[in-house]
Amino acid sequence: MAFTIPIRQDSGALIADRTPGLRQLAVVEVRTSEATQSFLVIGLSAILIFAVLAFGCTDPWAIATMEVGAALLLLFWIWQQITSGGLQLRANPLFAPVALFGLIIVVQIVFGLSAYVHATREELWKYAAYGVLFLFASQCQRASAHRLLTILAVFGFAVALFALVQNLTYNGKIYWYSPSVGSSFGPYANYSHYAGLMEMLTPIALAMALADGARRPQQLLWMVAGVVMAATIFISSSRGGMIAFIVEMVFFAGLFVARRSSQTAWTLFAVCLLIGFLSLWIGDGRMLTKLDSLTEPLTNTNAATRLTIARDSLRMVPDRPIAGWGLGLFPIVYPQYRSFPTDDLVNQAHNDYVQALVETGVLGFGCVVWFIVNLYRSGIQNLRARSKVATARTLGPLVGCTGILVHSFSDFNLHIPANAALFFVLCGIASGRQNP
Repeated sequence: MAFTIPIRQDSGALIADRTPGLRQLAVVEVRTSEATQSFLVIGLSAILIFAVLAFGCTDPWAIATMEVGAALLLLFWIWQQITSGGLQLRANPLFAPVALFGLIIVVQIVFGLSAYVHATREELWKYAAYGVLFLFASQCQRASAHRLLTILAVFGFAVALFALVQNLTYNGKIYWYSPSVGSSFGPYANYSHYAGLMEMLTPIALAMALADGARRPQQLLWMVAGVVMAATIFISSSRGGMIAFIVEMVFFAGLFVARRSSQTAWTLFAVCLLIGFLSLWIGDGRMLTKLDSLTEPLTNTNAATRLTIARDSLRMVPDRPIAGWGLGLFPIVYPQYRSFPTDDLVNQAHNDYVQALVETGVLGFGCVVWFIVNLYRSGIQNLRARSKVATARTLGPLVGCTGILVHSFSDFNLHIPANAALFFVLCGIASGRQNP
């Protein structure tokens, strides 16, 4: 039997019914809620930090660990909900597209619509883990979400410092002991995927520095963290990362201008100049070479190859337009449609949107569009709250998601488990209701 007890928080004091029994029950309920929120913050932080440090969670052992961790997190959360007297679930506008996309994957497996069911089943387990992390992020209350974002921003700053040190003392190995193919940066085997990580974490620090009412010492610390993280995006020499970050900053400034905070927008512009100077000072010249190649992108062999892959991928859609070839099937099916000779394995389309259309068809692609539209609709609504906590809680994740969505036009960051998990967590926070 469930009881509804009116509780409100006023100047730090809990006010409930004056009946001693009800007051004790109310205090127990609040403590249970606080314990659940702390559990969510710790669990989400541990999984995300592990995924990043484990080379982006691309190895089978790391993926399995992330999936098991998400499953244990879900079981413990359900147990806590049951022992507290009932399941409490806060609604989120992104639940519907996330659930429907998962249902499409299940249908591909159950009805044999996937060209290779085993590969799709493995992708389903990863997507289920992302869904669990997204669910918990959307259940975080204001204070819990702020703590989680603080942990992620501090962790991002630490990873950026490590990446700088490793870059300056690079011996061809990640962590100075694990061999890499030469394009690694930080804990990632590919510098573009490292840039994708920083695209999502940098705006969190900058949002905390520029949020209304932030104290001066805190502003300075968060500003330094944001500048260092952003500088590593340019030092990594990821063209897609540079473009995505520039778009982020334009979007960032536009949101402040829309809120009639032009002074903050100019402050952000000064920060961007500082990031540029720091990148040029630390960089070894590769960044300027990559920036120069952006003036004529079609003459770049790598960019031209990616455009060819995307064009070939679109030829795959008419053969299975409704439900696609099956999630995770691109590297298996693509060789039949490849228009150029190569001995290399083309493992991804280097365009997450095209690949989603190929693997899940029009139905899955529609869910992706639905998800993005709801993300920005709910995020903008949350920003209108105009409170300090609401701004820092929503602005950073929303801008970070913008960067990775832009970068996804030219890379496959959302197929790197660590980046995909962080993306879903930020989406859950940005779109979550602003109730305290």
